[in-house]
Amino acid sequence: MSNPKLGLIGAGGLGREIRSLAERQYHFAGFYDDARQEAPWLGPLMAVEPAADIAFILAIGNPQTKKQVAGKLAGKNLSYANLVSQYSRVSPGALQGRGIVVCDGVVATVNCRFGHHVLLNLNATVGHDVVLGDYCSVMPGANISGSVTVGEATLIGSGAIVLQGLTLGANVRVGAGAVVTKDVPDNTTVVGVPARQM
Repeated sequence: MSNPKLGLIGAGGLGREIRSLAERQYHFAGFYDDARQEAPWLGPLMAVEPAADIAFILAIGNPQTKKQVAGKLAGKNLSYANLVSQYSRVSPGALQGRGIVVCDGVVATVNCRFGHHVLLNLNATVGHDVVLGDYCSVMPGANISGSVTVGEATLIGSGAIVLQGLTLGANVRVGAGAVVTKDVPDNTTVVGVPARQM
């Protein structure tokens, strides 16, 4: 067998971007999506079925939506691939979860740990000893300093900065360009410089 097959769950803009990354390493099988029928469209979400020769990626940027879709598909026992650009640098052992996507230009240094279905989008940087919980999305150009812990289903917006040693809870949203200078509790949105709760 030459390249393994990969199916993408989600056919929006991020899904199309991830397709271009996936095609460097996999034979692209197609998209599953309820709302968009981007070619090659394989069917709605619940049409996804496990197969011995195909792995999947949740190509969804919104962490809460990503978590909901993973929950709907949990009983199907799907095989999820980790997709890491050859134009990125990720510390050994960081990819502890399944379904992780690391896009071009990402740098993640030593002793990082990433959970299931984490997205590190274009040119994001992740410092030493960072923990990213399941379903987190780190958007383009965001910078996470060392020893930061991020709870599950948190979104760090484009160009945001999280300073060293902080803890961000679960279901947090960090606005684009925000500078986070103190811990952020669960279920909170922060914006601005310095970042403040909305």
